[in-house]
Amino acid sequence: MPAVNPARIKGQIEELVTAYHTPRVFHRRLKDLFSLYANRVLHQGDTPESVTVSQKYHLPPPLIRQLHADLKPRIVKSPQASLELAEELWSDPHYEIKQLAIFMLGHVVLDEPDPILTRLIKWLDPELDDGLKFDLLSIGTLTLQNKFPGAWENLIQFLLNHKDPSMIAYGLRGLQASFERSDFNNFPQVFRLLSPIIQKPDSSYMEELENLVETLIDLSPTETAFFVKQSLSISRSTEITRLIKRILPLFPENIRQDIKSSINI
Repeated sequence: MPAVNPARIKGQIEELVTAYHTPRVFHRRLKDLFSLYANRVLHQGDTPESVTVSQKYHLPPPLIRQLHADLKPRIVKSPQASLELAEELWSDPHYEIKQLAIFMLGHVVLDEPDPILTRLIKWLDPELDDGLKFDLLSIGTLTLQNKFPGAWENLIQFLLNHKDPSMIAYGLRGLQASFERSDFNNFPQVFRLLSPIIQKPDSSYMEELENLVETLIDLSPTETAFFVKQSLSISRSTEITRLIKRILPLFPENIRQDIKSSINI
C-alpha cells in the first residue's frame, strides 16, 4: 500500500470520475484504485469489526472521504447515471465497493421514491454483512427519510410485517438507524411501528429489538418507560417480560421503580 498523499489521491479520483457515465469502466478503475491502496497485511479476524462475509480491502479513511466528497456533486447532478452505477457496484463482492453503492443510493436526488425503494428491497439479503445491513438502512435511506418520509415509513412497515424473521430484523435495524440521527424527534412514529413487534417478540430478532429499546431509553427514558408499561399491560407474552427485565437496569432509578410498581414483574 502506498503512502497516503492527499494530492495524489485527489488526482486519481478525478481520473476515476471521468468514467462516471460508463459503469463497467468506472467499476474496473475503482477496483484498480482500491487494490492499489488495500492493506494486504490486515486479514479477516485481526479486529472484531473486520469479521465479514464480503471480501475487504481495508482502505485508508482519507481515500474514502475524498471519494465521497468528489462523488457527491455528481450523484446529485446525474441521478439516473448514479442509480445505474450503484447497481453495477453492488454486484461486486467487496465490502467497500458495496458501501460506495449504498452511499450513492442514499444521496441520489429524485422526484419520486420508487427507484430507491426498488433497489433497497432488491439489495436486502439476509446473508448480507451486519455492517452493510446497517449502512443500507441508514445511509442508503437518507433520501427517503429526508424527502419521502411516508415512503420510508411504508418500507419499515413492510419489513416489520414480513413473515421472514430476518426481514423483521432488517426493519428493526432501519428503525434504529432513523432515530440515531441527530435531528430525530418523532418518538410517536417509532412507538407506533414498534408496538406490534414488542408485544409478541420472537427470539430470532430479539438482539435487534433489545438494541433498539436500549437506544430509545438513552434518548428518552420517560417516553420509553410509558411505552414499555403500555406494551406490558397489553401483551401476555413471556418474551416481553424477559426483555423488560433485561433492560430495566438501564432506566433511571425513579423510572425503574415506577415500572416495577405499576406492573408485577
